[in-house]
Amino acid sequence: MKATSIFGGVQVFNIFITLIRGKFVAILIGTAGMGLNGLLLSGLNLIKTFTSLGVAESAVKDIAKAHNSNDKVHIRTTFQVFKRLIWFTAIFGIIATIVFSPLLSKFAFGDTSKTISFMWLSITFVFGALSGGIYTLLRGTRQLKYLAQANIFGGIVGLIVALPLFYFYGIDGVVPAIILTAFANYLVSLYFKSKIKFEPIAVSWQDTFQLGKPIVQLGLSLTLINILAAGVAFTLNAFISKTGTLSDVGLYSAGNAIVEGYVGMVFTAMATDYFPRLAGVISDELKWKKLVNEQAELVLIILGIVLVLLITTTPLLIRILLSKEFLASQNFIQFAVLAIPLKGLVWVVGYIILAKGNNKLFLTVEIIANLIVLGFNLLFYHFFGLTGLGISLILSYLISSFFMLFILKNKYGFQFNFGVYKLLSLSLVTLSLCLLSVHLLENPYMYIAEILIVLFVISYFTYEFNQRISIKSILEKFKNR
Repeated sequence: MKATSIFGGVQVFNIFITLIRGKFVAILIGTAGMGLNGLLLSGLNLIKTFTSLGVAESAVKDIAKAHNSNDKVHIRTTFQVFKRLIWFTAIFGIIATIVFSPLLSKFAFGDTSKTISFMWLSITFVFGALSGGIYTLLRGTRQLKYLAQANIFGGIVGLIVALPLFYFYGIDGVVPAIILTAFANYLVSLYFKSKIKFEPIAVSWQDTFQLGKPIVQLGLSLTLINILAAGVAFTLNAFISKTGTLSDVGLYSAGNAIVEGYVGMVFTAMATDYFPRLAGVISDELKWKKLVNEQAELVLIILGIVLVLLITTTPLLIRILLSKEFLASQNFIQFAVLAIPLKGLVWVVGYIILAKGNNKLFLTVEIIANLIVLGFNLLFYHFFGLTGLGISLILSYLISSFFMLFILKNKYGFQFNFGVYKLLSLSLVTLSLCLLSVHLLENPYMYIAEILIVLFVISYFTYEFNQRISIKSILEKFKNR
């Protein structure tokens, strides 16, 4: 719980940085620029997930287990093997990006005009792999203070680097901004690596292959999952670009960024501590089931407050964070918000299969879930445009959550407790009422209804949070620092 409070403060700061960046990007490069940025990043992410072999997440699991048993030799050995693996994945990523650049450009933009852009972006694989390796070590050994600080400084540096490029070069500054931001984040990670007292250990290449084999085996399952997710994102962006316009891609990217910028940080902050803890107790049935239920409740409580504020202030947020040009994404954002509590539960239980090491089941479940999301997205965008994408997310995660719970109950005898379903129901009902008030009520009745709902949700969920983590003790800790 301490980690949650630490990263809560970090994520608030990161939200602030994201807001500033999003506002300036919206003004300086507009919807078309955001569309270009989204397409380039989704294409790059597709290659990254394919070539990374999933070794970062896989290594976290091994390092976390060694850390829990206080096996320092095992930690050092695992990290040495991991370092060699990430150098291989970085080189693999560069080669793959250069080779597939024409294909990526043609699929995303309909021609080969962005081939050189993708080739230049291949440089980011070196910086991304090296900084990711350092963050993996910090995460696996639960150096949460340094990891939190690295997140903060990384956000600041990324902002400082990107904004001047957008200001002076406009849409032409997109590619240089991506490259220099990756380099700047690598420099930040190097600084925090120097703070860890970590002596290297000699590992032969033969031992590297032997010890690296299980890391890569688990990583390959994760890679296939990540490829599916990246492929879904890239295919959807390309579909929107071809059937709609580049501005539509920008509107979708901007709307998605607002949603993910808030709730995505909740997931990231908790995953930083949750997965290593779950991996450490996964052999004890009572402990891991209790941990999963506690995590699900905490996720729903925090999301309950964040989402009701997001859905009621969407038009204002778009004007403040972006510009009036992006108001067309309002309906997409508000409908997408209703899917997030369900996504939260899917996210929490998904780690069970991963921690259990059941790679085949994890792969099967994720393939089905991603195909469901892609199918609904393409279908609903075709008929209902951007609003349809929000509706499709609700249906996709509703089906995925039922599917996941069915699998986990039959495979591991796991089911959520009553408290989880109570918090989920309350969250979905209040968010639905907010959405109905937006579309059915006129001013000032709409504002009155929204204010009453917001006050109720904040009061109740704050009470629930305080029952689990003392807000007073958190404030005292920050005050005494």
